[in-house]
Amino acid sequence: MRAGVVGATLLALGGCVGQQSRGPSGIEIPPNPFANEKRAAHCEVSPVQTDATGRMSVSMTVSAGDGGTCPFSVSKGAGGSYVSFGVVPPPENGRAFLYNYDNRTYVEYTPAADYKGADSFTVELIPAHAQPRRQLQVRVQVEPAVVAAAPAPSAEPGKKMAESTEKKTPQAVHHATSRTVHHAVSRHAPAAKTK
Repeated sequence: MRAGVVGATLLALGGCVGQQSRGPSGIEIPPNPFANEKRAAHCEVSPVQTDATGRMSVSMTVSAGDGGTCPFSVSKGAGGSYVSFGVVPPPENGRAFLYNYDNRTYVEYTPAADYKGADSFTVELIPAHAQPRRQLQVRVQVEPAVVAAAPAPSAEPGKKMAESTEKKTPQAVHHATSRTVHHAVSRHAPAAKTK
């Protein structure tokens, strides 16, 4: 029994070996543990701006209601991830999640289920021991999810189909909207009499 458990564990871990990548110095980088999180259908993040006081800011637009995250990453001025971080104050209408991966610090925002509107939060970033904290303000706009509108049905479909079959010569018509429309339009109309 114990050999079966050990064998199954080794087999499962063996599948992870090929998923690691190599960094610029040839060091293996483990796969991002959060890469499979659901992403928001729409997520736009502006480049990070830094004002004269050193305070950083970013603007984000994210779609509401699909439970997906909107991520972006930051790094220290000379490169590398921050050694520590926190969220003060946290977003009022969503959730912020921070983590380090591959020499970058990632910030993810997920809006509350039914929320639409403005939100914001501030991330405190600590570059190294005994160095001043950096502030990153994140301004968020949560917009309703865009749903593709179906084509509006015509007011008098029977009349328009009758007119179109009488005036046009028969031809192959391919409509994706309805099989009924396809068959009605592709019927043969009697040929018009000529003098």
